[in-house]
Amino acid sequence: MVSGKSDRKVVADVLQSPGERVKLAVVDIDGVLRGKYVHKDKFASAVEGGFGFCDVVYGWDSQDVCYDNTISTGWHKGFPDALARIDLETHRNVPWDGGVDFFLARFVRPGKRGEEPMPLDPRQVLARVVARARKAGFNPLCSLEFEFFNFAETPQSWAAKKGVDPTPITPGMFGYSLLRANHSRDYLAALFSEMSAFRVPIEGLHTETGPGVFEAAIVYSEAMEAGDRAALFKSGA
Repeated sequence: MVSGKSDRKVVADVLQSPGERVKLAVVDIDGVLRGKYVHKDKFASAVEGGFGFCDVVYGWDSQDVCYDNTISTGWHKGFPDALARIDLETHRNVPWDGGVDFFLARFVRPGKRGEEPMPLDPRQVLARVVARARKAGFNPLCSLEFEFFNFAETPQSWAAKKGVDPTPITPGMFGYSLLRANHSRDYLAALFSEMSAFRVPIEGLHTETGPGVFEAAIVYSEAMEAGDRAALFKSGA
């Protein structure tokens, strides 16, 4: 989704916003956000020249266990830094993180004709598919629906249980229950309002069949924006 602002205006707004940090993220091959905070001065230079980000995010799983069958990256290549380019049109402010400015980035690599997309980057894979669709005369519009379990645990309490038998926020099987939804109303209200402020609008949200299970349907958009919203929803929720 394009914000409607020029790139120069986006950068100026970020540099003039409160605080000294910006949050940058890429999407790994499991669709999980990986990122870091950078100083605004670093952000400004990265807009022009890109920034380094270790390509280990394409050589390990969601528990940071390295794959043993990699070709493009891995121990045999020393997990070098790859060049990431900030996509300014992905600019958001994170409501649950003091409104810090947030951007997604894409990986590139040197090619015969200058920079080219890194083939392992999920956002670049989707961009290639969208380009093929548009060449064929189509403009793909997409949305995603998540069904996910919610537990009354902290990272520490669940680690103490070794990931076994977590306590769901609601008991029993009760799909589309307004009673169960009302029990978790503060949480659901936060999902609706804060995700909307994060430019990840939710179309529908309700309980599903299963202890502590909810279903969230995200408002449809163009395919690249839909993919970004999916990764952002998983992180934000």
